[in-house]
Amino acid sequence: MACSFDRDKNMNKQVYKILTISEWTDAEALGEIETALDRKDGFIHLSTAQQLAGTLAFYFDDFDSLILLQINTQDFNDEIIFEKAVPAGERTGEFPHLYSTLKVEKIINKWEIKRDAFSLPDEIILEAENNL
Repeated sequence: MACSFDRDKNMNKQVYKILTISEWTDAEALGEIETALDRKDGFIHLSTAQQLAGTLAFYFDDFDSLILLQINTQDFNDEIIFEKAVPAGERTGEFPHLYSTLKVEKIINKWEIKRDAFSLPDEIILEAENNL
């Protein structure tokens, strides 16, 4: 869990949720966002801006088009907790986990993002995340 002195710094960040096109379609129909992985782990996985490249590279490599959602952490008070990565692996930073319902109406920005021709090596992505 994040140290208390880091909490204020973390809670002023924007956080992001990446969804597949079908997950977004489901979320729009239900009015809330929760993926199968989120249900399994018991919280909603989010990323900071610095973590997005790693999340895209390590978990969404098979997709050419995705939905990127921006969420304001201040809308969730104590419900977003910065914790070690789940599942544990090479990513050593603390990631925002939402222990609440994420309603579609809480999304402040939405983009459809497409795979580009260039990608960074995993080592560089990890270095960028670890030097926050």
